Parts: sequence; structure tokens; C-alpha cells
Amino acid sequence: MTVVVTGGARGIGLGVVDLLLEQGDRVVVVDVNVEPLLGRESDQLALVEGDVTEVRVIEEACRLAGPITGVVASAGISRPGPSDDYPTEQWNAILALNLTAVFELMRIAARTATDGASFVAISSVTGMQGFAGRAAYSASKAGVDGLVRALAAEYAPKVRVNAVVPGFVMTDIARANIASGVIDDELVLDRTPMGRWGTPSDIAKAIGFLLGDESSWVTGASIPVDGGWLSFGLGSEQNRPKQFPI
Repeated sequence: MTVVVTGGARGIGLGVVDLLLEQGDRVVVVDVNVEPLLGRESDQLALVEGDVTEVRVIEEACRLAGPITGVVASAGISRPGPSDDYPTEQWNAILALNLTAVFELMRIAARTATDGASFVAISSVTGMQGFAGRAAYSASKAGVDGLVRALAAEYAPKVRVNAVVPGFVMTDIARANIASGVIDDELVLDRTPMGRWGTPSDIAKAIGFLLGDESSWVTGASIPVDGGWLSFGLGSEQNRPKQFPI
């Protein structure tokens, strides 16, 4: 496979890149900072440093890729804050990166996609449930779910389009949010039936399934990979937290 991965230098995106390289696939990584991958470039790995909200950056990555068999839209940001005084420019920045850039990537990649290509976006449980202080992020991820359904209908049968829906995954951003008090580590663990945080590898493996032939009849789906977060409901009395992380 030849796969374009945005946000591939860290977090979930890096987990996907590691998986694909291990499988022997060719990968073009786009990230605003590719430093973590410098020195790993080869015939198998190409790097494009730039902001994926700029169409020219996406076009360059797709040009380098040539015929595209897969896309993983992993670039994203989360900036929590109360809605009453949330800056409009911050709202616009989150929508531009988390949603509009996904649309641009997929429609540009579709021009050179091979028959049977698979496009995967990263959604979130916050797009399916209400999280205080996450209006912009939640809206962007709910938009991703709607986008993949629309493009799945439009691009079939040539290209499949799906999303994975991660729960709480331990990345550098998550660690920073725990340290700053934005996320309560214990509440996340109490609220997750599997009793642990997810890892980038957990999400990457699900993405690998969606990219591969084993999922050849799966399109337009948003698949939770969340340790049971979305299925929790009220849970048991002894496990139900009294508040929820934002």
C-alpha cells in the first residue's frame, strides 16, 4: 500500500506510521513538525513538513505518493474552554484543522486513488457525547462522522471511507492535559470499562484493519475503539463517577 498520513509524527498518527512501515507499506507523512521522524526517511517513508490546512501542502503529499491506496487523516488539535467566552478565532482554527482539512485531503487524494482505496479519519467519543468545555472539538468530530458517511456514499465503490472513534488515548497531549488539570486521570479510568487508557497502537491496529482487504465491505462506518466508553451507560453505582472530565 501507499498511504498518506497527516499528523504522522506523533501520537496516534505515529502509531499508524510505525504499523504501516512494519508491514512494508510505503508512507507519506505530513506534519507541521516532522522532527521526530528525521533520519528515518527511505524509499518507504517520505516526509512533508507543513500545515495541512494549506491545500498546497496536501497536494504536495499526494503528488509524492503517486497512486494512493490509503489515507489516514490524523492531524488535529483540542483546545478546551468555556463556551461563553471561547474565542471565535480558536473555534475557526479547530474546525479548519479537524474537519475542513480532512475534507480537502480526501477529495484531493481521491483524484489519484486506486480502485479499492481506503480513507480513514480520526473521530472521537466527544463527537457522540456531550463534554462540557469541548464545544468546538466536539462539533469538529461530529462533522467528521457526517463527512465520512457522505463521502462513502459518493466515492463508492472505488474508495471506501470510514472513521475510528477513539476514547481516551495516552498521548503527549493527554499527558499535558492531565498535568494541567484539564483531564482527571482517575475519572477516565473509572469511566472506562476496560480499566485503562488506550494506546496509539490500539487505534493504529483498528486503522490497519480499515485500510486492509479484510474490511473490503466496510464503508461509511464510525467504529468505536474506546475501551467500552460509549457503551458504559450509567454503569454500576460503585463505579459511576460523580463528575466527568472535560
